[in-house]
Amino acid sequence: MADVRRLVVSGRYENIPLIIDLVREAAADAGFDEPTVYHCQMSVDEACTNIVEHAYGGEDRGDIEVTCTVAENVFSVTLLDQGQPFDPESIPVPVIDSDIHRIRPGGIGLHLMRQLMDEVHFSFSGEGNRLTMVKRARDEGSAPPPGGVGRETTIKIREVEDGAVVISPDGRLDSTAAPEFENTMLDSLHQGKYRLVIDMSSVTYISSRGLKALVTAWRIARENGGDIVLCSMKLAVFDIFQMVGFTKVFTIVETIPEALSVLRR
Repeated sequence: MADVRRLVVSGRYENIPLIIDLVREAAADAGFDEPTVYHCQMSVDEACTNIVEHAYGGEDRGDIEVTCTVAENVFSVTLLDQGQPFDPESIPVPVIDSDIHRIRPGGIGLHLMRQLMDEVHFSFSGEGNRLTMVKRARDEGSAPPPGGVGRETTIKIREVEDGAVVISPDGRLDSTAAPEFENTMLDSLHQGKYRLVIDMSSVTYISSRGLKALVTAWRIARENGGDIVLCSMKLAVFDIFQMVGFTKVFTIVETIPEALSVLRR
């Protein structure tokens, strides 16, 4: 018999972690390994962010109802909102290219959802906007649930040799932390420091808002003769960069010294 879990929260970015924790627990109880649980979390994060940002057009304009259904090796989640409907087929696949003028990162969230989940279905009616996503386990067996959303993300910054700047986020670059991350990068750029190293060693998660923040800063750096180099990226985060094609855009190396060496060229 399927296990059904429900949660209703106000459409605020700060409430998305509550939804993600519910998804984490339900997907783990479905017998998924840690990478698969991560994919479920990220898909729902993207969907909820789109509801707040696009369907409602801002925070505190409606609720998000979440229903998780858990069966052996199968997890499904339904999100219901009362916001503005849209045509999912009208959202183009994002254009990612090493040419700065060709990059169009819009639609990354929906693209990720379709890549990470086995089924993604939208329906729009008088009841509201309904999104259902399904994930099936690839391998049998269970794994202990990975850690939850946890502590607040922190960001450290330091200037090093030749005026380069190292920015070190610690935690999740999700919809709540991405604005601060973007502002930190923009502050350095506005001070004329166009060579940035982003130390990703302590980043456990990145959403489309975090990716878009990087693209915004990267454009400014490149347009002013600088660059942004990423280093020490965890495998789960690197997989997301590969999935959306950002490995074509950013230079990604193993260590901070390697990143600084790239910026000196």
